[in-house]
Amino acid sequence: MAAIHVATMTFARRLANVETIGQQDSAERALNKLARTYAMQMEALKRYRTGGEQKVTVQHVSVNEGGQAIVGNVNQAAGGTAAEKPVTTMRALSDARQQAMPIIETTRAQVVPLRTNKNDGG
Repeated sequence: MAAIHVATMTFARRLANVETIGQQDSAERALNKLARTYAMQMEALKRYRTGGEQKVTVQHVSVNEGGQAIVGNVNQAAGGTAAEKPVTTMRALSDARQQAMPIIETTRAQVVPLRTNKNDGG
């Protein structure tokens, strides 16, 4: 990575001091390739340091009036019945002090003709 960085800086300096279009094209192409190589090396190093694993958890929770939601990880144990397991309660996500949001009725969308060109009068 250090060698790629030094080469990138060398070609950046060459690009700044070109005299002909051919020199400019050559230096620009080399600089572009070196900069892309360096970026790929940085990405590979990042993957190596983090183990290459990415975990993204997207959750959407909808709690209706009077309902409860569990905050945290939920693991279902294999076997047994609910009566055999101790019950633990957690705080609900909803705030019972606030009024529930009203349901908004959706109406059917109206069809609007598309104007295709400037001379169609629309």
